Amino acid sequence: MSKRITDSQILGELGETAIKKIVLETGFLYEQRGRLEAGTDGIVELRDPKSGTPLGKLLGIQVKSTDSGQYVRENGSSFEYLLKPDDLKYWRTSNIPVIIVLWRKADETAYWKDVSDCVGGEERRLKFDKRADVFDPRCADRIGALTIDRRTPGVFLPPLNQGEDAIINLLRVKLPDEIFVSTSPFGSGRDAVPELVRQSNIRFDWVIRKRRFVSFFDPREYGTRAIVDFDQVEAVDTKFIAFNDERDDINDTMELLRRTVERQTMAHLSFLRKDRLFHFKALAIGKSRIYRYMSNVNETSAKVVSAYASKKKEGRGYVRHHAARLRFERLADEWFVVIDPDFYFTTDGFQPHRYPEALLAGKKRLERNAAVRGQVMMWQHLLVGSGKYEAGLFDTDELAPLLQFERLPVIQLSQAVPESSWNRTDPRAKDMEAQDLFEEGSVG
Repeated sequence: MSKRITDSQILGELGETAIKKIVLETGFLYEQRGRLEAGTDGIVELRDPKSGTPLGKLLGIQVKSTDSGQYVRENGSSFEYLLKPDDLKYWRTSNIPVIIVLWRKADETAYWKDVSDCVGGEERRLKFDKRADVFDPRCADRIGALTIDRRTPGVFLPPLNQGEDAIINLLRVKLPDEIFVSTSPFGSGRDAVPELVRQSNIRFDWVIRKRRFVSFFDPREYGTRAIVDFDQVEAVDTKFIAFNDERDDINDTMELLRRTVERQTMAHLSFLRKDRLFHFKALAIGKSRIYRYMSNVNETSAKVVSAYASKKKEGRGYVRHHAARLRFERLADEWFVVIDPDFYFTTDGFQPHRYPEALLAGKKRLERNAAVRGQVMMWQHLLVGSGKYEAGLFDTDELAPLLQFERLPVIQLSQAVPESSWNRTDPRAKDMEAQDLFEEGSVG
């Protein structure tokens, strides 16, 4: 009878070769065990990526390859795998940690788990998260942490992952050359509003404090003429107000910047004064909304308004809006806006939700590095776009925007932020993730 090599043997070799390639790309060393192995295909030795020094810390790796098809209970976010009793018994005798890597030829995906990271109460069942458990160079620090003997005090393991580009959640603000200052018959903006609303062609991107009116536009050309002392209006160099160290001038500039941004983005955003929160407007009751923007060099999109139907009671769903707190800060002789992404919840897109805290807690625990990065880039795109004059882009008026925004250069970090630092901890997070996946593609 002639010798033969089975398809299963070929598949196993392909899987181990693919995983060995990933290990080497991570900067670790990989030693294949060969034929005489009883449950570990290879040994991985950690290596310091900066110095190239092998660290003498080892772990075993077992590769399980499959051609195609789904894993047990597989969906868009997770699946399960049942360990063989003999394998588990063998790994428990090992004096080094052991991980299992599942490789699928059809889509060339690879996921990993510590073989002891079983589902509670079921020692053989592993549950894989398709985001957190991808086997690639980004998991270096998590894998390295398995090799640390926590019984030995003072053990140190250097960061093992490679660097990454980091965007800054700041934008530089370019101010107009002139700022308009006048005395006012009113002591504050609140006192002036009743008189202003009686006029035509009104706007609210101005500040009145202690009978002083400040704006980036000439108040004599709008309904604001009624709330200033007309003959006292003066255009001065912006730096005399915006870069003065007087506390009142700093506060007035911060509030004026916020109100000007509110006006420039009013086609897309609403501002909640009580919460100091900007959020995307819904376009219709109970309907989701997509916002398209440029992410680095590629056009992408985000569901900035997401409508969710209740699974239990009709009419008891909620709508989630992408939101952000924009904080203005002066650093030396420049102004910046700090972007802090958040969420806002309504019942139908317009009415505030009675219990937003419960929904917000679950959603914020769900966010990971890539999601937060994407939100910051989306807000940056919106603000930069609001400062570009294009007729019809924003439904304000035909005037050029008063403020322009400039992105800051990307920073190169020497080490990437480990994804484990973004772990989900809220029990509602997985339910909300499943809802997000279900809603994908159902945009109104």
